[in-house]
Amino acid sequence: MDISFDYPEDQVLGVCWMGYGPYRVWKNRMKGNMLNVWSKAYNNTITGEKDWIYPEFKGYHRNFYWATIQSKEQDFTVVCPDEDVFLRLFTPQKPAGAYNDNTSPEFPSGNISFLYGINPIGTKFTKPGTMGPMSQPNLFLYEKNLTLYFNFQ
Repeated sequence: MDISFDYPEDQVLGVCWMGYGPYRVWKNRMKGNMLNVWSKAYNNTITGEKDWIYPEFKGYHRNFYWATIQSKEQDFTVVCPDEDVFLRLFTPQKPAGAYNDNTSPEFPSGNISFLYGINPIGTKFTKPGTMGPMSQPNLFLYEKNLTLYFNFQ
């Protein structure tokens, strides 16, 4: 359950947001982040490879309330009054040395998304669906509404 948009990745300079951070999360790995106003510059860090720029820019961010995407063209802000919404910023690249997709779950189409449910991640040796209750597929039994306000000023 998501709304996704396409935005040119080469135009993004960074993001400032209110939510849990500063690190990205997965459905089965949400502990450790704190609610605050965070800011980070764009980077293309691939976990486990040569660049060690943390926190990674790309991925899911938990319980976001607002985010300002800093761009070469023009900054814009998205505000969300709804609870438990995830912000997705682009798709992390699969590590070159990965021999399976356990640590590279599927992402929605587009590259900036607002979601009610996100994917779990596995380990080098274990698929995510076998790692307990938090790693099971999302199940929505009723309709959910999502409100987003965009400011392009």
